[in-house]
Amino acid sequence: MSTRQSPALPDDNDDQADAVEPPQPSRPGRTAFRRGAANPNGSTNALRSDVLGALGVLKVATADQLQRLLRPGAASNTVIRQALRDLALHGLVASDGNTKDRHKTWRLEGTAGLEAAGQVLGLPRSDMGGTARGAGRSGAQHAMAVNETIAAFVLGGTAPDAPGGVGAVTDWATEVEFTLPGGKRKVRPDGVWQAAEIGVPVLMVEVDRSTMAPADVAAKFPRYRELFRTKVRDNDPALADREPADRTVHWWRRTWPGHTRAGYPPVALVVTDAGPVALANRQQAVADLSADCWRGRWRREVRDYNDDGWREYDDAVPIVATTLELLAEHGPLGPVWWRFGRPGRHSLIEALENPNNRAAYDLRQAAREDEEHKAHQELMDSLVCIDCGDVPEEESTWEYGPEGRVEWTRRPGGRCWTCHQEHTQRLEREAEEQLEAAREANAALRPCWTCRGSIGGKAGSKLELRQEAGSDRLECPGCVQARAAKGLGPLVLPAPTKRELVAALVATPSDPWWEIRQQHARDYPHRKA
Repeated sequence: MSTRQSPALPDDNDDQADAVEPPQPSRPGRTAFRRGAANPNGSTNALRSDVLGALGVLKVATADQLQRLLRPGAASNTVIRQALRDLALHGLVASDGNTKDRHKTWRLEGTAGLEAAGQVLGLPRSDMGGTARGAGRSGAQHAMAVNETIAAFVLGGTAPDAPGGVGAVTDWATEVEFTLPGGKRKVRPDGVWQAAEIGVPVLMVEVDRSTMAPADVAAKFPRYRELFRTKVRDNDPALADREPADRTVHWWRRTWPGHTRAGYPPVALVVTDAGPVALANRQQAVADLSADCWRGRWRREVRDYNDDGWREYDDAVPIVATTLELLAEHGPLGPVWWRFGRPGRHSLIEALENPNNRAAYDLRQAAREDEEHKAHQELMDSLVCIDCGDVPEEESTWEYGPEGRVEWTRRPGGRCWTCHQEHTQRLEREAEEQLEAAREANAALRPCWTCRGSIGGKAGSKLELRQEAGSDRLECPGCVQARAAKGLGPLVLPAPTKRELVAALVATPSDPWWEIRQQHARDYPHRKA
C-alpha cells in the first residue's frame, strides 16, 4: 500500500478539514483515540479498512451513505469523515464533486487506492475495476441510486414493522463486466449480490432512474439470458469418461453453486425518480417488452377431460421488480417485489419461486384427483346396500348377474346384486305362499255364480286372483272378463222366493249366495235375474 501523502481535502457542506496537529496524549479518564502524525484525524485502522472496502464496492459514495452502511448506530457521520480525511492524506481516497443535495462524494484514488481496497476485500487488482474519477462532478446520480439500493438491502426497511437487512456491503460487487459469447459485447449489471445464507447464491441488480426508454431497459434481459446460456467445461473427475459435449455446465453454476430453482440466476429491477403511477406503468411496460425472456415454456397436459399444464423455466430469466422507495421502506425481505408473470407483491424469497410451475400443477392435479375421489366416494356411499351394508369399490356402479347374462345397476337406497337376488327370491317365495293361501281360501268360499268354478279363477291362469276374494265377489276373473266383453251389466242375483223365505224361517238355507241374494233384493227391488 502506498504511503504517499497529499493535502487534506475539504469536507461536506459546512465541515472544514481539521488542521494537522502534533500528537496529543489522551487525558486520564477520557475514552478517545490518540491523534498521530500518520492519521491526525484520529480514525482507527478498523474504520479506515471498512471505508476502503466499502468504496472498493461502491466506487463512489457520500460520508452519510458510508456511515449508514458501516456504522448505522452512530449519531453522525463524524467518524466516517475523519477516516476519509486520514485516507485522503495517504492518497488512497479523493473527492471531486458533490451530489445534487451538496453532499461531498468520495472515491478511491489511483492504483494505490484500488490495491488497498483490494487487500481489504481479498480481490486482485484486476477485479477492482476503476476509481470512478470525475463521477462526482456531475453529481453521480446513478451511483447514488445504486448505493441507496445496496443500503436498503443491507439495512432493511425503515418502516416500524419492516424486516431487517441481509448481509453486508462486502457481499456486493459493482461495475462487474461479463463478456458475451463472441467477445465483443458485454453485460454490466449495476450490482451483483450474493446471499447464499438465505437461498440466493447470486442476484443481478439493475437500477433504473427512469432516464431510459422502457424498450432500452427491456433489451438488457435478452443479453442476460444469452450470458446465462453460456456453458464451460466441467472438470468433475466423475465425468472424465463422458463425451466432451456431455462434460459442459453453465458457467454460473460453477461460479455461484447452490442454485435449487429451475431457470437462470434472477435479475432484480429497481426503478426510481418518478411518481408511483409512472413507476408502476414503467415496470409493466418493461415486463411486456421482455416477456420472452421470463415467461418460460408452456407444457400442456390433457388428462381426464382436464386441459391444464405448467411452465418450464429451464431457459427463463426470473425477473423481479420494485421501486427504490418501497425497497427502502420495507427492505428486501418485505412484500415489495413484483415477479414478472405473477400477480401481487411478495418478499424476495417468495418472488423468486417460479409461478405456475410443475409443482403448482401437481398440487392442482392432486386437488382435482382428491375432489374426484371425494365425489366418487360420496356416490359409492350413496349406493351402499340397504341389506348387507356393502359399499362398492369399483369405478363402475354396475355388476353382472348370473354368468354375465344380466346387467345389474345399483341405485341409491338399493341393494347389491347378491342381496337383490336374495330379495327377489324371497319375494317370489312369499308370492307363491300368498298364492297358495289365496287358492285355499278361495276354494273354501262359494263358487263362481256363472261357471261354478273356483271364485279365484283357474289355477295358473293370468287372471287368477293372488289374494282372497272379497265377500261380495260373485264371479271368477274369467267370467267377469267375459261379461265385460259381451257388454253385459253387473250381475244381479235373483231375489229369494216366498218358499225360500218361509224355509229360511225354519232353518238356515244351504245356498252360499243366500245373504247376497237378500242384499240384492233390497238394493234392486224391481230387478230380476
